[in-house]
Amino acid sequence: MKILIILFLTILTLNAKTYKIGFAQDTLENDWRKAQVEEAIKEVSKYPFLQIEIKDAKTKVANQILHIEQFIHDGVDFIITSPIDPHVTSLALQKAIDKGIKVILIDRGIYGDGYTTFISPDNKKIAKQAAEFIAKEMNYKGVVLMLKGLEKAMPTTQREAGFEEVISQYKDIKIIKKRANYLRTDAIKAMDEIYKDNIKFDAIYSHSDSMLIGAREVMAKNKDFRKIPTVGIDYIKDAKDAIAKGSQSASFTYPTVAKDGIEAIVRIIQGENVEKNVTIDTTIVTKDNVYKIEPIF
Repeated sequence: MKILIILFLTILTLNAKTYKIGFAQDTLENDWRKAQVEEAIKEVSKYPFLQIEIKDAKTKVANQILHIEQFIHDGVDFIITSPIDPHVTSLALQKAIDKGIKVILIDRGIYGDGYTTFISPDNKKIAKQAAEFIAKEMNYKGVVLMLKGLEKAMPTTQREAGFEEVISQYKDIKIIKKRANYLRTDAIKAMDEIYKDNIKFDAIYSHSDSMLIGAREVMAKNKDFRKIPTVGIDYIKDAKDAIAKGSQSASFTYPTVAKDGIEAIVRIIQGENVEKNVTIDTTIVTKDNVYKIEPIF
């Protein structure tokens, strides 16, 4: 097998064929998104026949569409993206497919089948598990503050819907929501409003660990040192440290899947078939297993 791979790489080098990848990223302000780009660049560096160009949409749908259309105009071979808006972006990506460009969706999907492969953890499953965990920790009563991610993004809608589906079974639990766009800074603003308006909550379910970090900062600023149930998603190093110290109850591993996306591209170049939809496993991390599982970054 190793001989075949070496032979394949040698042939590609001799042919001097370079495959161009355009990565239309949502934002580089978010720690997780930045790590996703870094992982993609690192993986591409292993293959001399690959080149990658990164574009930062700065959370603007219009920018991301413009970047995708620019990649199409430039004649890239592959487009990697995490769509901000699954409806609008699908139209631009269909243009790429029609031009013969392979579309690799990582973490966020679109509506329709205008893509080559979609690689992601199961967000709705994560949300349901988070809901069961929090409900039990709350003794099935109280108010959960949900810190939501980016408007319209598929993980946001799935992490909200799955959570609500489970919590709706418990009549003594109420959900209040604040949008924070997966950003620590926005979470700080949202939590400042919570305390300013004197809104009470007994637990926090955050669509990302980064937002939960911001929430903890504001709680500390307001001298709110309650040991309430708090659950995030991603399992970054800050979350691991917080769980180990007891200031966060749980997190769910959520790989950036950028490496998986690049590996899919290599398989396509090699002439292999790739699955249309690929689900990546995740794990809930609590104080019971926090020292056994490495953070995603």
